[in-house]
Amino acid sequence: MAIVRFDEGIGMNDSTPVDNLFISEYMLRAPGDYVKVYLYSLMLCHHPRERQSVEALAKDLGMEADVVDKAFRYWMREGLVRKVGDNPPVYAILTATQLAFTLAMNPGERLYNRRFTEEVQRVLGDQVPSFSELQIIYDWVDVMELPEEVVIMLLQNERKSSKSGRISFQIANIRAKEWANAGVRTVEDVEKMIILGKEREKELKRLLSRLGQRREASFDEKELYRKWVDDWGFTPEAIQEACKETTKGTPTMAYLDGILLRQHQMGWHDVKAINMGMSAQRTIRDLAKQVLQGLGRGGSIPSDDDLSYIIAWQDKGYEDAFIMYAVRAVHRRLNHAGFDEVDNQLTRWVEKGLDSALAVQLEAQKTREKNTLLRQIFEKAGVDKQRPSESDRNLLDRFTGEYGMDAQLIMLAAEYAAGRPSPLDTMNLILKEWHAQGVRDLEAARAEHAGHVAKSSTGAQSESGGMKNSFMHHTDEEWARTASAAVVDLDGEE
Repeated sequence: MAIVRFDEGIGMNDSTPVDNLFISEYMLRAPGDYVKVYLYSLMLCHHPRERQSVEALAKDLGMEADVVDKAFRYWMREGLVRKVGDNPPVYAILTATQLAFTLAMNPGERLYNRRFTEEVQRVLGDQVPSFSELQIIYDWVDVMELPEEVVIMLLQNERKSSKSGRISFQIANIRAKEWANAGVRTVEDVEKMIILGKEREKELKRLLSRLGQRREASFDEKELYRKWVDDWGFTPEAIQEACKETTKGTPTMAYLDGILLRQHQMGWHDVKAINMGMSAQRTIRDLAKQVLQGLGRGGSIPSDDDLSYIIAWQDKGYEDAFIMYAVRAVHRRLNHAGFDEVDNQLTRWVEKGLDSALAVQLEAQKTREKNTLLRQIFEKAGVDKQRPSESDRNLLDRFTGEYGMDAQLIMLAAEYAAGRPSPLDTMNLILKEWHAQGVRDLEAARAEHAGHVAKSSTGAQSESGGMKNSFMHHTDEEWARTASAAVVDLDGEE
């Protein structure tokens, strides 16, 4: 037993030396969690703890134990860690400087699995990989977790598909990522991916031919196609269908990429969705052109804002006929109306409970009927007006609704009101009085009127001393107050 040792708290006040060689040659390209495992392990070598294990180390670092295990395997392949015990696992940590010295003293020493390294070189043939290219291959195993036999098959496939017989590690690294993301772990998985890759090559060749380019696809074009299928989720048939839109410009892969981006944003990823979406867009555009035509702007091209109005109206469930009724109503009032005025008209109708073409038709028929009766009333009462207003129709609704009078009684009241300064106001007073007296037929109305005329002829005075009105048993002051409460806007809305 040692008779001297460092104080237990020295670890927190001491420092752990890290080689600059490790930082420049290993740390920069290693996964972040793996670097944390190496540095923490290095510190534990300088300041060991009584109870150490993979689980304890993982807990200290806030990681899963399998991540720590993968990190140790990664550094073993880099040569900075050696496994010296199995149950439990025990690792020896090397510094970057120590490793460099070992390699210098023993240049023939292989740090990696000898069989795997020899098999890689056999596949590469006379293509000797650089140190960085070897690191890419080892990363496929350590970082992407592709089995060694899968990596060998990947290299074989890349060399076979290369025209020069030499492997491009840039392309091979992309392929390795695809396989890793696809969960390739067995030889059977590889065979499926190779078959898929060959089929995709055929699809891409057919696509280029569709675009009028009879040649092999470039690396960038292959990446575009992969993005469309793998990242965006297009079917090959949908991509072919989208080629129809390239006739509006130069048919290139880049132009097609823009078309597919818009369709991707719309959620159209198969032929059915594209056809339905394009059909809907044509319908929207055609309706926008009809609206412009109805507003007197035929020949104009609908803007994006115009199309957004159409989409919003359709989202609200407005039928085309309902929209076009609003267009005609707006165009009759305004010479230079736009989609915003049409939207305001639709909103006003909906607020009144008119939310369909049929509802507008029925309301229009009612309005025509009211206008016909109002013109007869104007003529009978001596009102110099040919175009009834909304206020006139509201007053007529009061006569028929609140007062419960039929057309004959209303026309009789118009006859009695003729010659008065405000015939419609006088009618309102007459009909209000008949309603209060329970008058519901012509005979009773005439009798009521005759009685008032008789009283008026006697010259009887009101309790306040004012002269009685010749049509009603109100004083002039009372009539004025009542008439003032019933004033309507005769020059108002259409």
